[in-house]
Amino acid sequence: MKGHSIWTYPWDIHDIGVDQVLRDLAKSGADTVSLATSYHAGKFLQPGNPKRRVYFPQDGTVYYTVDPERWKNAEIKPLQAEIVSNEGDYLWEMVDRRNDGGPKVSCWTVCLHNTRLGLAHPEHVIHTAHGDPLPYGLCPSSPAVRAYVTGMVAEISETYVPDRIELESPDFMGFDHGYHHEKDGLGLLPEDTFLLGLCFCQHCATRAAKAGVDVLTAKQTVRALLDASFERERPHAQFPDFPERSLDALIDHAALFAYLKWRYEPVTSLIQEIWAATHPSTSVLLIDDNDSWWRGVDLRAVAPHCDGIVHCAYTTELDQIAPDLQKARKILGDRKTLIAGFQLFHPEISGPDDLSSRINSALTVADGCNYYNIGLVPKSRLQWLREPLSK
Repeated sequence: MKGHSIWTYPWDIHDIGVDQVLRDLAKSGADTVSLATSYHAGKFLQPGNPKRRVYFPQDGTVYYTVDPERWKNAEIKPLQAEIVSNEGDYLWEMVDRRNDGGPKVSCWTVCLHNTRLGLAHPEHVIHTAHGDPLPYGLCPSSPAVRAYVTGMVAEISETYVPDRIELESPDFMGFDHGYHHEKDGLGLLPEDTFLLGLCFCQHCATRAAKAGVDVLTAKQTVRALLDASFERERPHAQFPDFPERSLDALIDHAALFAYLKWRYEPVTSLIQEIWAATHPSTSVLLIDDNDSWWRGVDLRAVAPHCDGIVHCAYTTELDQIAPDLQKARKILGDRKTLIAGFQLFHPEISGPDDLSSRINSALTVADGCNYYNIGLVPKSRLQWLREPLSK
């Protein structure tokens, strides 16, 4: 039997009401709630929330009850969101409901996307080849960052024992992730954006050097390539076949290419450490997509160290959904979980027939689907799920 989950924020459960959320899940056909357990900030329009129509979540916080004793010696610590104290621990509530026969619980856990922590710990964020920090992205090479993420997942899984944990952003965030009032007068090309997002912090330099990588030459190469782009009157591609050839487009720059190949290692080993630290009754899924190589994810290397993936197909063309999932299935094998991730946004999804076609295509390969998101879409749109999920 296929499984279906809806991504959900705890403040929406509070405002809609637990019983009503459970009824809405049941009516839609979902059997799991993927609850935000660690999350970033944003400006959210929430037509599905009856009270907070526009909401700005507290930045870089966790939505569970933190045990300070576990973190007393940690350099980087999670901050419990104020609404957990003021409005309740809805992870506990959903786990209790699950134990009484309610839907399964998945913890949607944002790992390294955390501006609050990045500003508080600038020595542990991504740094460009020019030495500029990107505060929204913690670096997976940092021992303190790795201890933070691994400790957070361990605490969640040991305390609450959810059915699964979904890892979002356990990788290099890159330059293209939005921040606030972005300014680009250059006209960035994909290659520029990619190169700007490469991390050369001290943690990466130390870790890569131990692996025998010529970090200095790689860094100098990136600086020179970016400086050349910055001097051009108009954008002109230095690598016309990027990103179509992915990293192979840069193969002629030997030191840089070696650094890019090494860059998979801190992400792979971090996921491996997270998986090892997770309660054995909780499965670990990586939230993935076709472009995750851009962020340092090698799915072939990661697959042995997690229980599966959620492959996001938010904007994938209908005829490409099944082939993309087949590629992922070939890498994962039949024993790992493969979930397709869809959004319920309009006009990306034109209507119930469009969504149904996407779901039906995905389910020829995937074990189930996740849907985004209860609070961010009108309640009526959840009914688009009823027909395809009833099959």
